[in-house]
Parts: sequence; structure tokens; C-alpha cells
Amino acid sequence: MDCNEVLEQLADYLDDDAREELCRAIEAHLSRCRDCRVEVDTVRKTIVLYQVDQEVPLPPTVSAGLQAALSKEYRKIDS
Repeated sequence: MDCNEVLEQLADYLDDDAREELCRAIEAHLSRCRDCRVEVDTVRKTIVLYQVDQEVPLPPTVSAGLQAALSKEYRKIDS
């Protein structure tokens, strides 16, 4: 497997259901290719960052308290 093949198969490799054969071939390439290791690491980190950015629902009491605190502060600014 060469660098172009790794890049072409990267999405499949990073998928949790990736074929074992594909993973072995890519990992063998990554063991000897620093550039591809950096690329794969960067893509993994990007995926993690996007997953972290998912909206987390607030409990209603927290949301209401936050809204009240923000309203109070906004009223101070307008005064």
C-alpha cells in the first residue's frame, strides 16, 4: 500500500467497522511512513473536535437559571 492508497482508504480505515485486512495494510504503511501518520492523526483529531462540538441539552432548571441571570445582566447594561 502506498500513500495515495492510504489517503483514498482513510475514511474506511477510520470507520469503526473497518475491515481487519484494510486496517492491517494501512497500519503496516503507517509504521514506516511518517507523513501518513501525521495525516491520519490530524484527521482523527479533527473528528474528535467536531464530535465535541455537538450540542449538549441543559436540564430545564439550569436553562431557566441561565436565562434569568442573562436577563438580569442585560437589564443592567440597558440602564
